[in-house]
Amino acid sequence: MRSIFSELKRRNVFRVGIAYAITAWLILQLSDIVLDNIQAPHWVMQAIMLLLAIGLPLALVFAWAFELTPDGLKKEKDVDRTQSITHQTGHKLDRTIIVILVLALGYFAYDKFGAGSEKGSEPFLTEQASSTVDSDATKRALTPLKSLAVLPFVDMSPAKDNEYFTDGLTEELLNILAQIKGLQVAGRTSSFAFKNKTEDLREIGSKLNVNTLLEGSVRKDDKRQRIRVTVQLINVADGYHIWSDTYDRDIEDIFAIQEDIAQQVADALKINLLGEEEKQIAAPARTGMNAYDLYLQGLQNVNSYSFESLRKSESQLTESLAIDPGYLPTKLALARMWIAQADTGATPAPEAFAKANPLLDEVLAEDPGNSDAHGYRGRIQDYQENYAAARVSFQQALESNPRNANALTNYGRFLFDRGEVEEGLAQLHEAARIEPYDTTVQWELCMTQALLVDVTAGTRECERIGEIQPDNPMQYYGQGYMHMFRGELAQFLYWRNKASEADPADPELPAGGALVWLDIGDTERAEADLQKAASLDPDHPFTLAARIELLLYQEQYQQAVSLAQKARDEKLPGRQGSDDIIDGLLLNDAVRRRDYATALAILQEGFPDGLASPLDTDDVDDVYALAGLAYVLKMQNPAAEQVPALLDHADVLNKRSDGRVFPSEKPFRQAMIESARGDKVAALSSLHEAFEKGWRLGWRDWMYRDFQFESLHNEPEYKNLVAMFEADMEKQHEEAYELLGLKK
Repeated sequence: MRSIFSELKRRNVFRVGIAYAITAWLILQLSDIVLDNIQAPHWVMQAIMLLLAIGLPLALVFAWAFELTPDGLKKEKDVDRTQSITHQTGHKLDRTIIVILVLALGYFAYDKFGAGSEKGSEPFLTEQASSTVDSDATKRALTPLKSLAVLPFVDMSPAKDNEYFTDGLTEELLNILAQIKGLQVAGRTSSFAFKNKTEDLREIGSKLNVNTLLEGSVRKDDKRQRIRVTVQLINVADGYHIWSDTYDRDIEDIFAIQEDIAQQVADALKINLLGEEEKQIAAPARTGMNAYDLYLQGLQNVNSYSFESLRKSESQLTESLAIDPGYLPTKLALARMWIAQADTGATPAPEAFAKANPLLDEVLAEDPGNSDAHGYRGRIQDYQENYAAARVSFQQALESNPRNANALTNYGRFLFDRGEVEEGLAQLHEAARIEPYDTTVQWELCMTQALLVDVTAGTRECERIGEIQPDNPMQYYGQGYMHMFRGELAQFLYWRNKASEADPADPELPAGGALVWLDIGDTERAEADLQKAASLDPDHPFTLAARIELLLYQEQYQQAVSLAQKARDEKLPGRQGSDDIIDGLLLNDAVRRRDYATALAILQEGFPDGLASPLDTDDVDDVYALAGLAYVLKMQNPAAEQVPALLDHADVLNKRSDGRVFPSEKPFRQAMIESARGDKVAALSSLHEAFEKGWRLGWRDWMYRDFQFESLHNEPEYKNLVAMFEADMEKQHEEAYELLGLKK
């Protein structure tokens, strides 16, 4: 045995075997790279592996049977042992092995430490997942770090056509990690704001208010049905890796990959960030690949949030649910999609919410603590004016996940609108802390400050939208509202025009401009804006509302009433207060005709509990309906018993409302109450206060045409107040032309 071993060594068989093995490994790695990029069939790689495997015994036999001599290659048996140079050949092979080994180690080091350390790069992988831990980073991580952002993974597929899959995987991983107790995970929207950005990772971490970043890449090979994923955890303080991992699996293992990644990342975070808390995390829901692929495509289109993308997502998510009716993430995404369609006006809100509710029921039946489902349910209940139930739903959402930014945003606005201003703002600011780059959160901060007519804060919050998304029209739209609430209609037109330039396809912007031009008294400009709105969407509810107002201004009363009745009969959804304009005209027309039954029916349709006893409403917006009901009942029967109770309840609601929010609205509501009571002095005083505090929008309808102030028309103070409005409109007309650069 010893003689055979010595002979193998003398003939350099071991050296040839080692050199062959290292060279074959390098060939396999390079082949993997090339074949992936040219999308070669899977059998090509298998053929190369087979050839290399067959070649090893051939190389060993060749090394045993032949010897390299100064005269060339000869059979070993033909070489005189005294003339053999196998020892020299052995030294050459040693040097060759060292060179090849250095190349192999260099490649391995680049794979693990070089390619993986750059954002967007992808190390080439072995079948077995490999891990590296930076020991210095581990020492640095002993300081508690309890915040993380998951940056969008990079699509490294050769055709770059799997972005939806990569984004979906990122979002799913983010959602799993967000469930870890004690770990603060930056919101999805803010993390995705840095997609395809080349900013320094430490700068990104600072902007997202986190101590660690998780980034990676995904390569999906549909032909070979393989997926390759890299992940790396980075310390924001110095940019060093704390941990990294790589995977190469069959695509059917996607859920196992998610769970593996989440568990390994969670374990690293627990060890380095959170100490010895619970180590188990929720496993991702599973479904078949066809259903999952459609789900991820639909999810991407929901996030795009345009009319077209929402329609696509509806089809994709519906098809996904048809394949797997029990997959909860698809049900939740569908419910979210219907709410988005309602918010954008793509589908009428009642219809959209009627489709969303059963989906939420199914999700909550199986997962009673689902924070998103409770939050979406609260959003729907708020719209339906079921405020008590909405409050409970929002609270349940935040009890399940206190960092649910969407629930925080909707609950914050809900509280603000219910008069709980400070608590509402606190919820919104907490949402902005979690999602500093979410324009939806920022829009609510912009609007709440606009309603408080705080020019400094309002301008800051609205401009922040532009800092996040420079082309977003809401930055201008919000500032326009802020000036409108101050009675500065010329400024409103200026900012509305800027919003329209940024979003020329939105019919609501020129339609809103037409209404304000009518308040100012310029029918020519109003008609121009209305034509623009009609060219974009002639049947849009807000376009129709603007047309009705123009007809009234032009004293084409019957045409306006007919158009309003047609819109009501067709049950057009309300947009931007269009339903108030339509119902308001029909209500005034019914009173004018002394058809009090119709007038009461219109009022009660919008406020079914208005004549309930006792009254059960704490919403200050119901003051309008309460005062209107009281006035119509009084006209129908001056001795109607319900009138005092209605007005007393309206008075209580109005006086306890926060006068800082839309300051002119509180005295205006009080004027309605006092007019219904028949107290002309108090009504005129309140109207004057409303004027001084900036009430301007819609003033012509109320002051010239509304039945609730008709009894004041002959009062000298009322006529004086109308003259004040007209004088201010003339002044603002001049200002609007100057701001917009218009010529008379």
